Amino acid sequence: MSPRNKAIPLIGLLLAILAAPLWASEDPPESGREMHEQIVSNTPLVEGKLAEYVNRVGQRIARHSDRADEPFTFTVIDDPVINAFALPDGYVYVHRGLINYLNDEAQLAAVLAHEIGHVTAEHHARRKRAQLGSTIVSGLLTVLTRSGDVGEASAMWGASVVSGYGRDMELEADEVGSRYLLRAGYDPQAMIEVISLLKDHERLEKKRALESGHEPQFYHGLFASHPRNDQRLREVVGEAGQLPPDADGERNVTDFRLATEGMIWGENFAARKLPENAYLDEDLGFMMYFPEDWTFNTDTPVLSARNPSDSARLNVTVKSRTRESPDRFIKHQLGIPLLKKSAALQQFRLRGHTGLIPGENGRPDQRLAVLYYGYRAFVFRGAVDDADNLESADDAFTTMIASFRPVSRSSLQPREPKTIHYVKATEHTTFARLAAYLKLGKWGEDELRIINNFYPVGEPKAGQWIKVIR
Repeated sequence: MSPRNKAIPLIGLLLAILAAPLWASEDPPESGREMHEQIVSNTPLVEGKLAEYVNRVGQRIARHSDRADEPFTFTVIDDPVINAFALPDGYVYVHRGLINYLNDEAQLAAVLAHEIGHVTAEHHARRKRAQLGSTIVSGLLTVLTRSGDVGEASAMWGASVVSGYGRDMELEADEVGSRYLLRAGYDPQAMIEVISLLKDHERLEKKRALESGHEPQFYHGLFASHPRNDQRLREVVGEAGQLPPDADGERNVTDFRLATEGMIWGENFAARKLPENAYLDEDLGFMMYFPEDWTFNTDTPVLSARNPSDSARLNVTVKSRTRESPDRFIKHQLGIPLLKKSAALQQFRLRGHTGLIPGENGRPDQRLAVLYYGYRAFVFRGAVDDADNLESADDAFTTMIASFRPVSRSSLQPREPKTIHYVKATEHTTFARLAAYLKLGKWGEDELRIINNFYPVGEPKAGQWIKVIR
């Protein structure tokens, strides 16, 4: 394969549209283990000290759960969105983006306890497992292939699987999780602290959306159904019990700080790779997606692809475009006077034209398309050996052609991700000064305030550890 077709750090939102189906067979997995295997094979994961730390905290909660003798698996997904979810059979996941916003071990334990609560309360059994698995994995790939920066890195994903539980199940998971927190020696009030933190983020997201004119992206999963001062929530957390008067719930701030020092903030560009059935041409600046069972190569001047039986083929070539419209280009430059089902194309701000070239001497029709991209005209020709296969093959041809899109050179440049670090504030430290010094952009001060639990106002005291993004 040509060296131009590389796995690259980031294609951002382009890949979200091109995301490949994750199920290799028609039947989705039925067990938590099968779904877990699909997830870990198709999504980037965080490894090393952070993953080990999350597992250690999760196992501590699990040992104090109602299923202490059953195995639990804790996985950190390398993605900036704020999310956490669980699967049947003790599989619990938390996104790196959610950990970015937490401030101590008790809050992390609250997130994990809530998800363990979903498992032990058997909430998954009230939904179809196959449907659940499909929702999780297809949603994950969509999220994991989008772009982000400091201002957008924590945009909330509204497709969380937990959103389907409903308020009653969420409250039950809060109540059960709070009991586990107490048994493990953590203050159950950490559950409410996490909700307050997420509500602060929600307020910031509304401000961003209002100014940009876009719809706000809200997190519809963990804790999202609760108002900040939800009385029912406070009641169920209170019902879990309280620590003895002479005991302080463990916060383990230092352990949390050491585990999260250097954690990536926002997009981890190195973790983003192209699906195997996506083709990127860095020189010509375009990308295409092919059916999973098709093969493609660069033996032609640009690109060719074929189905497993080699009975259907799509070739892509490039010519210099003219001032003519794409339909006239087909007539005058390609010498094709007539097309059946002739139609204009408009995709990703590219103009084009498509149709079927009538077959001659009993040969099947051929799919033809031309797309103008810059000073080039990309020509697509799809052919089949048997006219009986034309309809199904033509669907594949048109889908592949529709997947063609430009890729900017700037998106292909290697980029270093931003990371979380801890520093001690001085008497002159303010979040506004830090955001300006670190060049975090318009919303940088707000982000620093939220991740340090100072939103919307307040400044750190001299000698206090605070998180910065650089």
